[in-house]
Amino acid sequence: MKARWVVLASGLLGLSCGRDAPSAARSEDENAALGGEVAARVGAQTIPLSVVASVAQAQHLTPAEAARKVVDDEIAASAARGRGLDQRVPASWRLVSTRARFAADRFLEEAKRRGPPTDDEVLALSERHWAEVDRPPSVSVIHAIAILPKDPALVASARALADELRAAASSASSDDFEAKAKAVPHDPKLSVRIEKLPPFTEEGWVTEGGGAMDATFAKAAFALPAVGATSAVVETGFGFHVIRLLARHPEKRMPMETRRLAFAAEVYSLRARDLMNARLTDLRAAHRIAVAPAAEELMRTIQLSQDSAGAP
Repeated sequence: MKARWVVLASGLLGLSCGRDAPSAARSEDENAALGGEVAARVGAQTIPLSVVASVAQAQHLTPAEAARKVVDDEIAASAARGRGLDQRVPASWRLVSTRARFAADRFLEEAKRRGPPTDDEVLALSERHWAEVDRPPSVSVIHAIAILPKDPALVASARALADELRAAASSASSDDFEAKAKAVPHDPKLSVRIEKLPPFTEEGWVTEGGGAMDATFAKAAFALPAVGATSAVVETGFGFHVIRLLARHPEKRMPMETRRLAFAAEVYSLRARDLMNARLTDLRAAHRIAVAPAAEELMRTIQLSQDSAGAP
């Protein structure tokens, strides 16, 4: 590390010699401001060695080239500030967003310094991502349903139709289940639906895409003794089902330490969010915030104007 600073300082010395020589009238305070951790000064703005080193490393430049680039950038920035450009939109908002990004980065660094995910953090995320890391056994099925009619007088007919669906489908192969069920004639006043369902657990939780099955339906599916078996008619609040078991899927349990690694990025992000929210709470308590009553209407007007400008 010391050698790196020596090389960097040598490059900066060459840069200094290649530009305006130091004025004899320069004050001792100005000279004292250079050296140590300070690489250069542009007006009242000091440029740390660490900044020059970072630019050199990131852009694959020599120390002297990096120093020239940083100095030139600061000269341009100083000129822009002198003209008040940093106070005008969009530059002013870009500066605000950049500072916010720096704050977010610091919160993330602090989150990582607090160590790897704790057991409690891993367990909390395991509940959120259970289908990926802590999934119990699941099943896939196809079912035919005589949908429960709104007219109470047709309920018995729907139940009888479900018996006919079962008789037709129970002897069919799984590939022919849908065709056999669709071939059963029925009263136009009744509705029949045949569909394959995504895998779900015994409690009814869908393992692919979220959601849940009716609890009675899920338990009836899990009660089927073997792949290819067909259930008796199962009544739920949706209607009368005939269920064919297509597959059983084993559980998927990720080891705790593997989860800890898998959840690290999300844990750090959640910690950083909590740190940021705590900081915002403190700042809001310390500073009075006032929003003009007309602000929302004004923003709506601006948005409408922009939309109109972009319209063909």
